Amino acid sequence: MAERRLDYVWYGGRPSIDFVNTRRYRFEAGGSELLREPADLGRWLEAAGLVPDRAVVDEALLARALELREAIDLALVAVVEGEPLSPEPVAAINAWLASAAQYPPRLDLDEGVPVYRANAAPADAFGALCRIAVDAAEMLGSELRTRLRICGGVNCSARFIDNSAARRRRWCSMAGCGNRAKASQFRQTAAAKARTGG
Repeated sequence: MAERRLDYVWYGGRPSIDFVNTRRYRFEAGGSELLREPADLGRWLEAAGLVPDRAVVDEALLARALELREAIDLALVAVVEGEPLSPEPVAAINAWLASAAQYPPRLDLDEGVPVYRANAAPADAFGALCRIAVDAAEMLGSELRTRLRICGGVNCSARFIDNSAARRRRWCSMAGCGNRAKASQFRQTAAAKARTGG
């Protein structure tokens, strides 16, 4: 059976945001779900570099993963909108953080040079999801939360970290949404000038 082509996006700036972006077009009822079946999650985790090989995922783990993803998104949206964060998404993320303890930080050697690893690299889907929860907690619990954004592009709802120097980035990607917005603005300006004879 041929694998479905999935339109992954990687401009979130963090693994947890890229994971949230596996549900696209959130402004539409239901959005567009990229993780419809367990194999989809396995493919995404591998493509994201969170597991070395295709991870085995069952229906129960997929359901838990989607709950984690939506908890991260609820927290992200609350932060972006300047709203107080409700306890439910925090509890969901904390449940995963408790499980992340089985992937402790460690000191490795790379050609005789010590290298700190924040979390041991998991080889399975569950461990990869724990890493996503840790990433989300680090992001939400630090000044990074002030740089969280939701794309201002028409027909887009992607989430991202604004790493621009001025911290005024509005679009998930300049090549996509940013370019479309600027082209639309140009057309509107040209049409207005044509109407007024200017």
